[in-house]
Amino acid sequence: MQAAFRRSNSLYRAFVGGRGAGKSWIGAYDLVRRARRGRTYLVGSPTGVLLNDTTYPTFKAIAEDLGVWGGAKLTPYPNVTLTTGATIRFRTAEDPEKLRGPNLTGVWLDEASLMEEGAYKICLGSLREAGEQGWLSATFTPKGLAHWTYQCFGTGKPDTELFHATTADNPFNAASFAATLARQYAGRFAQQELGGEFVALEGAEWPPDYFGEHLWFDDWPPGEMLRVLALDPSKGKDAKVAEPAKSRDGDDSAFADVTLTPDGTLWVDVDANNARDVTGIVRDGLALYRSRRHHAFVVEVNQFQAMLASEFLRQWSAAEQGPLPLYGITNTDPKPVRIRTLGPYLAQRKLRVRDTPGGRKLVTQLRDFPLAKHDDCPDALEMAVRMLLHLLGEGVGGTEPQLVRG
Repeated sequence: MQAAFRRSNSLYRAFVGGRGAGKSWIGAYDLVRRARRGRTYLVGSPTGVLLNDTTYPTFKAIAEDLGVWGGAKLTPYPNVTLTTGATIRFRTAEDPEKLRGPNLTGVWLDEASLMEEGAYKICLGSLREAGEQGWLSATFTPKGLAHWTYQCFGTGKPDTELFHATTADNPFNAASFAATLARQYAGRFAQQELGGEFVALEGAEWPPDYFGEHLWFDDWPPGEMLRVLALDPSKGKDAKVAEPAKSRDGDDSAFADVTLTPDGTLWVDVDANNARDVTGIVRDGLALYRSRRHHAFVVEVNQFQAMLASEFLRQWSAAEQGPLPLYGITNTDPKPVRIRTLGPYLAQRKLRVRDTPGGRKLVTQLRDFPLAKHDDCPDALEMAVRMLLHLLGEGVGGTEPQLVRG
């Protein structure tokens, strides 16, 4: 598999494998062999410790073995010159913004699954040295189906190729290494750490078969009954209507756009953004409502969000004629309790998700629930479902949506 990775001409390549599968070795060897005279390359490692303990020593040893090591300046990070005339810059990905710099011919991200997705995206934008399209390779142990490395390398994107190896595939490990680890690891963790497989997280609420290809759709269905738009603002109680700050803790402001068809199926799209200020939330929410004229638009009104609902009404009345069917929900039950009510729709295949960036984010958060770092998209979907049940006259307990009046 290392040979296949080395021969690949895909612009974006990943070598994913279990512990000790030779990931860093092939990443370093591949870069040494690809490095061209007069060109600049970047090697990214998650932390300074990994850079100095693994990534840099591996690269140096291979370059020396191949007779192309030309020396290095080591402060603040190693800058290597090969005898072939190529320059290799080593950097950490602890702050992805610091990966910005010169135009590059190629990038190798070692242990990429321990980095933020921002590091990968910033590197992509630098692959333009001498007016040519550059390449990027990534080596890593997988971190689950919801992780950005799976979304970028494991879903069949154009110009992208994935290569897979297990711990046992590496003949240079001790003969008993893989078997010894297998006696200590178990379940999905063993599949990930030894098999190098992308797996659903251990302890996730719903089984992987809930999230098969049957889930996806491209175009809204005909014969709709009701359309609902729901917003989880994910803004703190001290936020101001005009503040430019991002949502707290990287949370998304998430709009769930849901259509109900007569067979009881929910057709869902999501617009999620963690850099949207309050003004942007109101602007985008009203634009989404105008695009489909939903039967109801529901907003969480806990704490600050009540003021946000008033701002929706104010801006709507200033620009439009006719009422805005805006409802408020005060959430009192814990979020995990509310999101679990989506389970029957998944189990009965009555939930369909539009194949968009927001839709994919919803599915990754559902797939890893309740272990996912964020759950704003499922939270918005749950509010939309409650709104639909209210419109259908089916009681939803003490948290019934209430029409917001200006």
